[in-house]
Amino acid sequence: MKLTLISLSVLFASAFAQAQTAPLVQNLNFSAALDVTAPYNFEDDSNNKMGIRSAEFMIYAPLDPTFDALINFAAHDHDGEFHTEIHEGYISSSKLIQNLRFKAGMFLLGVGRLNQFHQHDWPFITAPKVQTEFFGDEGMHDTGLEFTYLLPTESYWDITVGVTDGYQTVSEDHGDHTHESSERPTAPTFYIRPSTFIDLGETGGLQIGLNYLSASDSHGVRTELAGLDFVFKRKEGNFNRWLLQSEIWNRVQNSDLTERSNQMGAYIFPEYGFNPRWFLGLRMDAFTDLSLSYDDGEHRDNLDYAFVPTLTYKNSEFVTWRIAYTHEVNNVSQEADQINRVLELQFIAILGAHPAHTF
Repeated sequence: MKLTLISLSVLFASAFAQAQTAPLVQNLNFSAALDVTAPYNFEDDSNNKMGIRSAEFMIYAPLDPTFDALINFAAHDHDGEFHTEIHEGYISSSKLIQNLRFKAGMFLLGVGRLNQFHQHDWPFITAPKVQTEFFGDEGMHDTGLEFTYLLPTESYWDITVGVTDGYQTVSEDHGDHTHESSERPTAPTFYIRPSTFIDLGETGGLQIGLNYLSASDSHGVRTELAGLDFVFKRKEGNFNRWLLQSEIWNRVQNSDLTERSNQMGAYIFPEYGFNPRWFLGLRMDAFTDLSLSYDDGEHRDNLDYAFVPTLTYKNSEFVTWRIAYTHEVNNVSQEADQINRVLELQFIAILGAHPAHTF
C-alpha cells in the first residue's frame, strides 16, 4: 500500500507540473471522493465504529480529439485493513464510429444499475442483499472490452456488449471482486445489456435495461446472471422530486462436480425530494435461495427481506449526509427468524470536478 501511495503521489506531482507547462494536458481533471460510515448494529457490536469505508482518487482527460482515458485509484476497508488498488483504468472513445462507444481496460461492468456506479454515488448507504451476493459489496469489475451501440431507430435503444478475462469477475468465493483469482478461468466473462429510454416530457424519464452475464471460475463453476433494472426520475427545478429505482436478478451456478444452485433477489427504492437538500426514501429488499432443500430433496421455503428507510441531506453536490435504519428478517421454514437491525450514518465528500453520470 505504501508503494502504491508513493507512486500515486509521484504521478499526481508529475501531472500537476506538466499541467503548468504543457498545453496538451490543460484538460486534465482530478477528482476525489471520501466515504465515511458509522454503523450501529443492535445484535452484533463488533463492527460498531466510525471509519472510512472508501477513498478514491480519479484522473481523467481527453488524450487527443479521438480518445479519452480514466484512472481510478481506490482504498477500501476490509476487516479493519485498507487495501489500495486500481479500481478502474481504461481508454474510451465515442468518435471512432458513429453511434458507437467503447472502453478498453479495467472498468465496472456495464450491467444493472448499481454495478455501474461507485458506492458514494448510490442513493442509499449499503447495498441490498441481492447486490452483495451477486456482485460483491463494491461492484463487479474486470479487464477487457465493452462496446455500446445506439441503434439508429426513432425510439432510443442502447445495446451494450462486453467481454473480459474473468479473473476478477468471479473470484474463488464467487462474490467479492476485490480478491483476484490467481488461476485462469475456464472461460472469459461475457455480458449483454439492451436498454431503452422513454422520454416522459421535460421533467421526467424512464430507463429500462435487460441483462445477461455468463462467467466461469478456475474450477469450472459457471455463473449465469439474468436481470431487469429500471430507473424513473421526475425533476423539479434542479433536483429530483421523485426517484424510483429497482433491480431484480436471478443467478444459476453449476459445474460437473457440484449441484445446481439457484438464487433470486430484488430491491425497489422510491425516494421523494422535499427540496434540493432533503430527500426521504424507503428501500425494500427480498432474497431467496430457490435451491434450498431438505435432506429428502423437498424444497425448503426461505425468504430474506428488509426495510431500509433512508434520510438524505445534500448541503451541495459535493457534500452529502445520510442516516438509514435497516430492519432485516431471515425466514427459513422450521427455524426461528433471524433479525438484524442496523442504524447507519454516512458522510460523503466530493473533491474536484466529479464526472457526470448518464441519467
